[in-house]
Amino acid sequence: MNEKITSRHLELVAYVYVRQSTMQQVRHNLEGQRRQYSLADYARQLGFRTVEIVDEDLGRSGSGTVERPGFSRLVTAVCEGKVGAVFALEAARLARNNRDWHHLLEFCTVTETLVVDYDGIYDPRLQNDRLLLGLKGTMAEMELGILRQRAREAFLQKVRRGEVIFNVTVGYVRTEENRLEMIADRQVQTAISGVFRKFRELGSVRQMLLWYGQENLLLPSAVGGGWGKEIAWYPATYTRLLSLLKNPVYAGAFVYGRSRTKTVIKEGCVRRVRGPSVSEKDWQVLIRDHHPGYISWDQYRWNQKQLEVNCMNNWPKRGGAAKRGPALLAGLLRCGRCGRKLHVAYSGLGGRIPRYECRGGEEHYGKDACLSFGGLSVDQAVAEKVLEAVQPVGVEASLEAWERSAWEEDEKQRALRLALERASYDVERARKQYDVADPANRLVAGELEARWEEALRRKAELEARLEAAKAERLELNEHDRERLLELGKDLEALWNHEEANPALKKRLLRAVLEEVVVDAIDEPPQLKLEFHWNGGVHTAMVIPKRRPGQHRWCTDENVLDLVRELVKVCDDQTIASVLNRLGHRTATGFTWKAVRVRSLRSKHGIATFDRGEGRAYLTLTGAATRLGISELTAKRMIKRGILPGRQVASCAPWVVAAKDLDLPRVQAAVQSVREGRGIPRDAPGQLQLPLSQ
Repeated sequence: MNEKITSRHLELVAYVYVRQSTMQQVRHNLEGQRRQYSLADYARQLGFRTVEIVDEDLGRSGSGTVERPGFSRLVTAVCEGKVGAVFALEAARLARNNRDWHHLLEFCTVTETLVVDYDGIYDPRLQNDRLLLGLKGTMAEMELGILRQRAREAFLQKVRRGEVIFNVTVGYVRTEENRLEMIADRQVQTAISGVFRKFRELGSVRQMLLWYGQENLLLPSAVGGGWGKEIAWYPATYTRLLSLLKNPVYAGAFVYGRSRTKTVIKEGCVRRVRGPSVSEKDWQVLIRDHHPGYISWDQYRWNQKQLEVNCMNNWPKRGGAAKRGPALLAGLLRCGRCGRKLHVAYSGLGGRIPRYECRGGEEHYGKDACLSFGGLSVDQAVAEKVLEAVQPVGVEASLEAWERSAWEEDEKQRALRLALERASYDVERARKQYDVADPANRLVAGELEARWEEALRRKAELEARLEAAKAERLELNEHDRERLLELGKDLEALWNHEEANPALKKRLLRAVLEEVVVDAIDEPPQLKLEFHWNGGVHTAMVIPKRRPGQHRWCTDENVLDLVRELVKVCDDQTIASVLNRLGHRTATGFTWKAVRVRSLRSKHGIATFDRGEGRAYLTLTGAATRLGISELTAKRMIKRGILPGRQVASCAPWVVAAKDLDLPRVQAAVQSVREGRGIPRDAPGQLQLPLSQ
């Protein structure tokens, strides 16, 4: 017996530590595994009566980057003084990093625990043994580093040639030559291509998710290993759609190094975790045109830019995704004072009236908002500016839309047609399986019959959905084509069409505008807009800003002036009739009624019609009665400028001041009429007054 082993050591437990780095070694490197387990017999030969084998760490690396419950149990037992000796095939079995190795040696020194392998017995308390154990731990760590470096360089060399293919993404298959090619299944190809076309159309992953859910269309997913040949179909999810759009494989590119791993300390242990994705310029390997792609590289870059714009984290810098709200400039306006993006608030009936405001000073500094203004006039002004800029391409866009409608099938119909073809194949296969089965064996025949019926049911459902989709499809005729061309020439009419989608309008604005910087001018009240067009061109525009109390529901000033004049001689019912005959409407678009005229007068402080005998103004009828002449005579006197009178509109009554009836020329003309001499042509001191306005 070795002199380092004392009776005290033999009374304690001998721990045999067994470990292999990978599960492949556990399954195939059986001889090394047997050698490690045989250390238990070696411990008994040395005189240890109690031997415990620690093999929980089989298949776990000793580099310190993964948790090792067996090693933790061993260290705990050493600290508790239960271990007389630690047996391991070599130092590399116990640890491949100096931190764990010296951690164990330190506790062995304190508890007088021996370390034993096939080369010798070591007492960590002795300087020579501790030095030798330290060298063994260093060599074990160095050996692992050299092996990793060799394997890493060989791996990277293969990566740079584009020959390292892990699990094959859906839509591709791995060939025998370890290359990628498109799957031969047309249904899968159409489904993958449809995702990219739909994103180009909608510009938002969430809107795509809602569309796929509404149309009940499934997406393919590769299963059964890394060859990509076995396909399963599942409902679309946000994560699934996003992974398809972000994967450069679909652009025909081979990429390595899109994400990095980093070392962190978690719960006192070193762990290697996957870090965030890196930018394209930091990718380690990028090989374009490596294999056939579903989209071009330019299309892939556009998709990534659109996803970045849509991200909420980038909202202060970019416009964000185009949403369904009526505010056309949401995400495009930037404050000209503090540089922050403007927020949108909605008010009015149904919450459809936008208002833009900068909350930067209020949120961050407790100050008043920098800017706040109504959105309707600004939206209209910017839209007119953009339509003026893109008017030349309107006809071209309408022709392109017509040509596309002539040859491009509806996305839903194509997907349903291909799904129906697959369902027909499944029905035929189920029928053949049922035909070859033994009818007497009901256990088999019953199951095959149920599968056949399920395939028939699925086929019938797809046929019904396809017919419904065909019925919903709108075919364009020659009249529609002519109308489309007319709208292409008049983009403003197309823009203001009641069925125009606000989200589509916002996407069109984002296609030509990067942002709009806005500032307010107090006197006169104006908004100064600076357009930053995509491409680097900047233009400016100034629009009037409404004063407080001015809004689109304000009554026209001409109507107010007319009411002020009519109320001198008319009641509310008569005023309402005159306004309706003149074609005037209320601010909300309704016809006039007496109650609405009364409300208007009350709001603007207009006096009530005076019905008393001593009122200051008379109608033509009232003036003729008081003068004792006919209405026709009174009207002729007004036209000849003898009697001052005013008619504010063609349908309105004449307004005559009561005091003007006592004018000398008026009394002289009345006397002449009574004496039968008629109305004088020219009265002395006669004033030429305007007959009407």
